Amino acid sequence: MADQQSSETPPATPVDAPPAPEAPADEAQRPPEAPGDEGPAAGEFEIGDTVIAKIAHMACREVDGVHALGGATSRALSSLRVADPHTQGVTVDLRGDSVDVDITLVVAYGRSIPEVAQACRERVRERIEATTGLAVKAINVVVSDIYFPEGTGTSGADSGQA
Repeated sequence: MADQQSSETPPATPVDAPPAPEAPADEAQRPPEAPGDEGPAAGEFEIGDTVIAKIAHMACREVDGVHALGGATSRALSSLRVADPHTQGVTVDLRGDSVDVDITLVVAYGRSIPEVAQACRERVRERIEATTGLAVKAINVVVSDIYFPEGTGTSGADSGQA
């Protein structure tokens, strides 16, 4: 009868003892790792230049006052060749864990060029660092053109110039 009673009552635990930590369900089912096995974090990954260029391009497009990216020549050539329009006007120099970005853009008339350029720098740095974890060393911005909306009277014929 003593054997029957001991199997029904749980062993006593001290009141002050902390509860044993519970392993997550997926961890409990995982086999033990062999020495030298880093587990799921093992391996490497690489971020391509094109990915970084696309992030920078999209970040600049979000800035008010940016009409287009790329110079007039690159925009004309991109319409003739098969090029990714989401990298136009952006070149990337990736070196280890840091990146330099060159951006060529067209600013809308009436906007402060220095303010638009600075806003692009800030947005590009924020997006690249948050998305990739890479350090952005430099962002060079070249304003290659200014966009005049239709009907502003700023074309050569409208302004009295021949």
